[in-house]
Amino acid sequence: MRKIYIILILFCLTSLARGQEINFSRVQDMTIWYNQSLKTDKQNSLMLNYRSVKYGGGIAYNSVAALFDAPLLGKEGKNKANSGYFSISAGAASDKTNDGILNNTLGMLGVSYAVPIGRHETYLAAGFQAQYYRSSLNLAGVANPFGDQYDNYGPIEGAPSADRLAAGWSYGHFNANAGVSIFSNGRNDKWYFGASAYQVNQPYSYKIKADSTRMKTGFGVQGGYRYTTKTDDEVGFYMAMNWQGPAYRHYYNLSYTKPIPGVQGGAAVGLGLGYRYSDALVPNVELRYQKLILGILYDVNISSISAAGISRNGMELALKLDF
Repeated sequence: MRKIYIILILFCLTSLARGQEINFSRVQDMTIWYNQSLKTDKQNSLMLNYRSVKYGGGIAYNSVAALFDAPLLGKEGKNKANSGYFSISAGAASDKTNDGILNNTLGMLGVSYAVPIGRHETYLAAGFQAQYYRSSLNLAGVANPFGDQYDNYGPIEGAPSADRLAAGWSYGHFNANAGVSIFSNGRNDKWYFGASAYQVNQPYSYKIKADSTRMKTGFGVQGGYRYTTKTDDEVGFYMAMNWQGPAYRHYYNLSYTKPIPGVQGGAAVGLGLGYRYSDALVPNVELRYQKLILGILYDVNISSISAAGISRNGMELALKLDF
């Protein structure tokens, strides 16, 4: 029963991993994932993320994502201050359990435009994102996973289940997301603030098209501030907050980065602490070399799931390359 309980928890959790759900902790690097308009610089960027979460020491799921974004500018345009620009992005992600029971995949394409509204590289931007999400559940190797296969004395051997998930389940749908933001890239301080709506088209979450299977539109707020001292030390605060119907998920991160002197092209090391609301503390380390950033993060579970006697831990690796 313990394994079955964990599987059902995982299904409830990973079935929410649609569109702009906050799956990855370096929200300052994955801003476009959560709000398409938050392409706040004029560099090409590639982000790769890997997250491994284990429940009860046995059941685990892995999340991976790749995101590429680029401004549609030539070399001269990238160096020109206070000039508007279009950006495009493409991404893919997957959530999968280690035994193949759950498998969620996502593909994304997006476009945004930023227009200058003041000095110091201050912009107002809007973006649109189209995604295709697919979720599947394979219970072929799991015996008696549902309640109607049990009686007062335990599992009923060979009993079929009336639950639609018992024979396996797979469904896909398109998401439409939109966002607006304002951001500034000053010499000593950089900041952004955005708001987004995801699943605006309210897609159906099941093959039966009914009001009860239609997904609610979700809303998100994103913000960040980074201050750079005269010695190039950096202090930053970042947040991403999501709401969808009665569900919500919020994440906050505080970081400090210190440059390493004498390294050609620049290098730095940083420490940070994230907080996923009512879920986990996320201590993290950041390593920089020239235009490459590597983040190492670890989830410390503080959620109520521990009251059920289920332990959980997670490790995350994040890579960002500007070019």
